[in-house]
Amino acid sequence: MDRSLFIVAGTLILSALASQAQQTTSVLPDAPKSQVMPQATLIYRSPTQGERFRYYVKHTYGIYSVIEAGVRGGIDQGLDRPSQWPEGGQGFADRMGSAMGEIAVRGTTEYVFADLFREDLRRIPCDSSCPQSAFVRALDDTFTARKGADGRRAFSVARLLGPVAAGVVARETWYPSGYTDKQVVGEVGVNYGFTFFRSYVWELIHR
Repeated sequence: MDRSLFIVAGTLILSALASQAQQTTSVLPDAPKSQVMPQATLIYRSPTQGERFRYYVKHTYGIYSVIEAGVRGGIDQGLDRPSQWPEGGQGFADRMGSAMGEIAVRGTTEYVFADLFREDLRRIPCDSSCPQSAFVRALDDTFTARKGADGRRAFSVARLLGPVAAGVVARETWYPSGYTDKQVVGEVGVNYGFTFFRSYVWELIHR
């Protein structure tokens, strides 16, 4: 499947651009440790349009997405899924490219609907004194987002539709014919699963 090679190549280019943008983006200095305030007292600020877009690019085309695509490609290769695709290097490229395509659809859908419903999908670090476990916070990030001027947590339309769109678009475009609805549901579940896993790993790293 030649177009998967273009997907992989495009992914690597976008990843490099996202990495470069991240390096050139100014970062606010950390507050002195002696002045760190409990999380409950921090003042929430809604993201600007530029911050929303930068988060979308970094989260969708960054290194974590490339790693996810590689892992998913390897798993699908081992399971010979889809069976119509070849084995070997070409087969892995097809499957990794497919996974990256789903990640792009998922991230773009989340970005569009988050902007439409004014949802804040950013992850905000929680230090070791955080009352919630990394597992609970990752689960929240999978299905909820911050809303309103106070940044309250609520059910997220964007989080719901992103994985669904990824599975459906993959079936209707580049997946081989005969891909069943049950298999599409499986792909949706995989997207939810990796969304949670990435959030969980991120929480562990930033504690």
